[in-house]
Parts: sequence; structure tokens; C-alpha cells
Amino acid sequence: MKKNLKYIFMLGLIKKLIILLAITVSSTLNSQIDRTMPNAGPAPVIKFNQPFTKKLSNNLTLMVVVNKKLPTASATLIIDNPPILEKNLSGVKELVTATMGKGNKFQSKDEFIEEKDFMGSFLSYNSGGGSFSSLSRYFERTMTMFAQGAIYPVFDKDEFEKEKKKLIEALKIDEKNSASIARRVENVIAYGDGHPSSEYTTETSVSNINIDDIEEFYNTYFKPNNAYLVITGDVDLEKTVSLSESLFSEWSFSNTLDNMFGQGSENGFTDPEISNSTRIHVVDVPNATNVEINFQNVVDRKTSDKDYFSANVANRVLGAGPESRLFSVIREEKGYAYGAYSGLPTNSKRKTKFQARTTVRTEVVDSAIVEMYNQLAIMRNTPITDEELSNVKSGYFGSFAMSMEDPTTIANQALSIRTENLPDDFYKTFLSNLNEVTKDDVIESANKFFLIDNAQIVITGKIRDIMDKLENISLGGEKIEVVYHDHFGNIVDKPDYSIDSNITVETIVKNYIDAIGGKEKLSKILSIETNATANIQGTVLEMYSLKNNQNQSLMEMSTMGMTIVKTVFNKFQGYNELNGQRIPLTEVELEQAIINSALFSELNFDYSLVELVGPSDVEGEKAYEIKVTDNKSVFYSVDTGLKLKEVESQEVEGNLIVNETFYKEYEEVEGILLPRVISQVSPAIPIPGGITFKATSIKLNVETSDSDFN
Repeated sequence: MKKNLKYIFMLGLIKKLIILLAITVSSTLNSQIDRTMPNAGPAPVIKFNQPFTKKLSNNLTLMVVVNKKLPTASATLIIDNPPILEKNLSGVKELVTATMGKGNKFQSKDEFIEEKDFMGSFLSYNSGGGSFSSLSRYFERTMTMFAQGAIYPVFDKDEFEKEKKKLIEALKIDEKNSASIARRVENVIAYGDGHPSSEYTTETSVSNINIDDIEEFYNTYFKPNNAYLVITGDVDLEKTVSLSESLFSEWSFSNTLDNMFGQGSENGFTDPEISNSTRIHVVDVPNATNVEINFQNVVDRKTSDKDYFSANVANRVLGAGPESRLFSVIREEKGYAYGAYSGLPTNSKRKTKFQARTTVRTEVVDSAIVEMYNQLAIMRNTPITDEELSNVKSGYFGSFAMSMEDPTTIANQALSIRTENLPDDFYKTFLSNLNEVTKDDVIESANKFFLIDNAQIVITGKIRDIMDKLENISLGGEKIEVVYHDHFGNIVDKPDYSIDSNITVETIVKNYIDAIGGKEKLSKILSIETNATANIQGTVLEMYSLKNNQNQSLMEMSTMGMTIVKTVFNKFQGYNELNGQRIPLTEVELEQAIINSALFSELNFDYSLVELVGPSDVEGEKAYEIKVTDNKSVFYSVDTGLKLKEVESQEVEGNLIVNETFYKEYEEVEGILLPRVISQVSPAIPIPGGITFKATSIKLNVETSDSDFN
């Protein structure tokens, strides 16, 4: 079934592969040409236009940049609140964002949507503001609707429950996402408990939230005290100022922002200190196909710092783009990954973190860690070249000068001056300050921010086969301590992948066969016919499958009475039918079709070719993994013996495509346990959580003939 499903989305996959191929060709060409940029020379003089700025009576700051080039206008509302800890109500900000804009005091949800769609306007809200855009002729009405929705929202209970349910479902899908797990654990390791940057939303915390919490959050924190309304585009300045004063005058100022989350939730957290040594932090994600590596350390960095410019140069040389050292070495020289990057953000309200990250194949994890460490050490110990310094400055000169043509940039820079406590001439002198950066300044910043002796090296992925390598890594002549974490950042014992000597492939497969009905019963099954449906964003997809014990199979997918794809295999040959055109199965596809067409493939296993990989985990359930072929593994529950998952990998144009099939909700059909729910997760299926088919009927021993499989 997994193989068949792939063809539904083959066109989308081909498109992705073409893009990947184009990127590969582009990268190859780039590696053969001279990438150097002209010498930086003197910094260009930039004219910095100040937006019109006015603070309204309720403390809302209005900023307007008039630009008549296009008949459009847009605006952003930013409420510059301090960091807020949500504690046991984590997720409340997400639900405020999701429920705002679903109706207000003046318009119902349907009326609001109908009018904005008629005008072609865009309006959105979030827990810290919102934005809108429109054609110039609809600007006044669009701004009026936006203000009404922002100041007088109606939080409907039914809408709230819908959004709450959607958030919980999204969290369930995200639970097994390797990248999401990595980001969550990285933040917990960096910031510790009780910090706004390490908070994460869970099903439990969302379940704690009710609609009163939504309204309380809005009433507490959605205030004009520290708010900015930034308007750009084809507007009349005088009318816009007057309209803003009229629309937002009733938005009430609060003398003190009450704290709905209790003591210490707002500005009461403690920023973390840097680590006292470098450690490797390992997060085991058994279903991951690659391994994420992240060098990180906490930094206290603001845009107003004197070394802001030199630190930017250091980061650009290290890992800010394809011309950087990390990218060149990790991807082009070593071939460990498709890319490697670094980031060094600023934050005026709390500490942040430096990160250097990449995603690599399992077998090169240790080598990639050592190489990334080496590149960081070189940045700290050896001055960058004159060419690198000149290239970075030239790149800044060009991009900065071009950005000043955008009125949104002008508005955002003026906003940054206010929210980040920058000097009034910060952007006027930006390029001249950058041009003064020396190689000594860069190495000083590298030593300040790239803390290789105080780093947290977070490794996230399937680590069963590389634990010994990780345990024996030495950096800078020192063996590095390894700490293990669960998917939520808690420290745990080193995973134990040992297995009882009595457990073999034969015992695992026999337990499965016995669990679903026994070899004798299974051998008597002549055919299986299945009808199933899946709901894809409101569209019902129907699937019909027929298999018999003669190694013949048929799968047909349709929607609204139209066949999308049909796959047929008849003992030794087969085809896929797309848009009425039959495409013969390739040699590789035929080999897989022989396996997949068996009613119960476990009955035909050649145990001399099947390998026991060891213990694993499938969505929190303990499992045994066995390797059936070089590119296919099957997972069976330790407790029930039932098949939980199959994983099949295939390399296409140098890219590893991994398909996962999950088997759930086993039910008895004429004495045989069969899964009624089958979920398919694949890069070829661009749907979060993949696609899930639920059987509407399963019949055994239906009559079949060769003509069914022509």
C-alpha cells in the first residue's frame, strides 16, 4: 500500500526533485566560478528618511511612511510587551492569535470575511498585535475593520473550542517531528526551566485553557501602553493621522499591566548563565532519518552593543550563507550535509543564543562534530583574511543600500531605534561603523560569542548506532562528557539497546503471526478486499484494494468518482496508471511489488536474509525492529506482538526519500486481526502528519480471477 500511495503524489515529488536537481547543478556551477566580491572601498553615504511619528493620547505611537509608487498600503501593529511566562497555560497566546479576527462588536465572522474578501484586503491578528494591507482606495475601510477587530474582538466559545482542538491535533502530529523535538530540547538545555524561551506547549497545558483565559490574556496584555502602529504606502498623511486618532482613541491605556500568570511570569524570570564546560547532549529520536547537530551557547547581545558590527562580520564569515566557512567545508569539501549555518541574534529584553547547526547522515556525525568545532576554533584563534573582510563589507554595502529603497525598511528601522534603545543616528552611521571593523575586532567578537569551551552540542536523531562514537569524541584534546535527554529536555539514563538472547527474528515474527490469528488460519486466506477513505483538507479520497494468495494485487485511488491512480501487479509484471496512461513498473518496483502483494509477507520470510536490528520505539510504544531488505525495516510491538510500522527508504537523485507506514486500531475480521487505520508519512505527501486511511469494509476470501488484475 505504501508503494502505491507514493504515485498519488508523484507529480509533486518530481517537481521537488527537479528543484533539488536545479539546486545541485547551481551549487556545482557556483563551486567552479570566482565568488569573490569587489573590494569594499569607502562606505556609501545613505540618506535616512525619518517617518512621520506621533504619540497618541493613549500612548500608542503612530509611524507613517508615505510612498506613492504603488496604489497599495499596509500597516503593522506591534505591542512591545516584555517577555511573558505562560506557565501551566502554555499555548494561551497561540489560542488568542487563532481566535482573534473571528468576529467583533460590529461584524460577525462571516460578514467580516465576506467584506475583506470583496475588497481583496488582508487582515490578521496575533497575541501581540496584527497587520493589514489593501488597495489604496480601500485603505480607510480596511483600517477601520482592523481597528474594530483589534479593540472590540468577540471571543466565540464554539470558535475557541475548534481552535483548541486543532492545536491539540497539531501537537500530536508534532510529537514525532525530529526538527520540532530538536528545537524544544535545545531551548530547554540553553535556558533551563522557568524561562520564556524554554516554554513549550503541550496537550496538557492546552487542555488547561478555557475561553475565560483567552479573554483575560487579551484584557491584560493587549494594551496600547507600549504599542506601535506602523503604516506605509499610498496614503494621505493628514487623513491617516486623523483616522488613526479617531479609530484608536477608545483603546484604553493601563497604568499597570496586571499579571494573570502569577508572580514571576513577566520580567521575573532569571536569564541563564553560560555553561561551565562543553558537553554533548543527546536526544534519541528513533524515527529520524538524519541527525541534527547544533553547537550553541547563551549570549547577552543587543543591537546597541559596541561590538554589534564586528560580531555580525564574524558570523557572516563563519556561517551566514553559501559563501561562509561552515557551508564550504561541511558541504562542499567534506560532503557531510547539504548545508551548514550559524546565527547570532540580538535581543534587548533577554539573553539569546549563538548557534551553528547542520543536518547530516548518521555515519558521519562524529566527523561533522569535530569539523564544526575546528571551524569555530579557527575563527577564535586565526584572523580572517583580507578578502573575507572585504567581501562581507561589500555585501552589506549593497544589500543595505538597496533595502533603503523600501519604505517598510525605513519604518522598521525607525521602530527599532525606539524599541531597542538605539541612538537616533544608528542607521545613518550603520555603514560607516561597519566599515571601521578590523580583523582584530572580528577575532575579539569570535572569542566573546563562539564559546567552544562552554558549548552545548545538541545531537538529535536516531543515535542507536552512533552512541559509542559520541561517547569517545575528543575536542581540543579533551574527551567530552555525554548527557542524554528525553524529548522534553529532561536528563535520562543512556538508552539501553541490548536485547535478550532468546529474542530472535523468528520469535518476533512468530509472535506477530500468532497475535493476528496463527499460521494455520492465515494460510487458509485466499484474498483480502478493502475499502477505505481518507479526508484531505475537506476532500474525501477513496481507496479500493484487492489481493489474493496468487501474488496478484490491485489498488485504485479515486475522488468524486474520478480515478486518480491505479496500480496493478499480476504475479511477475505490473503497471501504474496515471491520467489513463499505463507506466510499467521498473525492476526495483517489481521486486517490491512481489513483497507487498503477499497477503501476509511474514509467512514467506527467508530468515537467513532478515536481520534483527534491536529495540526501538514507535510513537511511545516499545518495539523490535527487523530489517527485511537493505531499504526496508518493520517494527513489531514488544507487548502485543502486532506490527506497528514499516519504513522504506529510497535514494533518488542523491536524496534519501523515506516513507513510513503506521498500522493502528487492529480489529478482528473473521478470526483474523487486521489494522483498520493505516497512516502514510512521506516527503511525497505534503500534508502535516501524512495521510490516514480508515477502512470502511474489509472482506476475506472474496472470489477473484486473473481478469481482475489485467
